Amino acid sequence: MLNFIKNKTYNVELVPSSKNFIIKKNQNLLSVALENKIDWPFKCRVGSCGTCVCKLLDGKISPEIDFSYVLNQEQIKEGYILACKSSVKSNIKVKVKLKK
Repeated sequence: MLNFIKNKTYNVELVPSSKNFIIKKNQNLLSVALENKIDWPFKCRVGSCGTCVCKLLDGKISPEIDFSYVLNQEQIKEGYILACKSSVKSNIKVKVKLKK
């Protein structure tokens, strides 16, 4: 009965590249970006290297780990997140420098 909530989709907008993709509620940001052939920089995919760092400009995510293990307090305060350990909770806008 509540299947519509489980299958809710959101838009992910990447700036400055102007790329977009659709993601389902609670899906992992980096995983879905890679599935959509987005050249997002990453190395470990477990939240320890910081390579997938991006800035959440708008919207809501749910961190899958404590980002302070990798990011400093200033970065966290400014809205930086780890894409490999972020589940999406709404439409989001993210600033990320994609690989060329």
